[in-house]
Amino acid sequence: MKCEENIELEVMDMLKKYAKAYADKDIDAMVDLFIDDPNIVAIGTGTDEWVHGREELREGFKRDFAQADNIQVKFEKVTIQYEGNVAWLSALMTMYAVISGKEVLLSGRLSMVLENKRNKWLFAHLHFSLPANQQEVGHSFPEWIIS
Repeated sequence: MKCEENIELEVMDMLKKYAKAYADKDIDAMVDLFIDDPNIVAIGTGTDEWVHGREELREGFKRDFAQADNIQVKFEKVTIQYEGNVAWLSALMTMYAVISGKEVLLSGRLSMVLENKRNKWLFAHLHFSLPANQQEVGHSFPEWIIS
């Protein structure tokens, strides 16, 4: 379903708040963007970055903030859809960070689900992944040598 313009603007505003909270390393602002639900799931790029609930989410963001001197996120090709009080989006997300004095650029794929509670949109699910670099363009599967 195509998104109504006002809902699209509200969801885009949530992405702006997400980017600002990251840049400011504001843990409270970051966590406040998410619903308060023990079943919330956020999946990051690390093998151990599969968190449940706001407390694990808080710890995950604290870890991000502690390991980077500077974090900036930008979104491109954002698509937003909704039905009732639920919206979902997909986007390309680029994360720029300075880690141990070195610049790091992660260009990945983002999907998020938002829920409108009491006339306020909040994130209910997040998944950020990196494409498989060993997989060639035009191929559906990476090629591995198995001995």
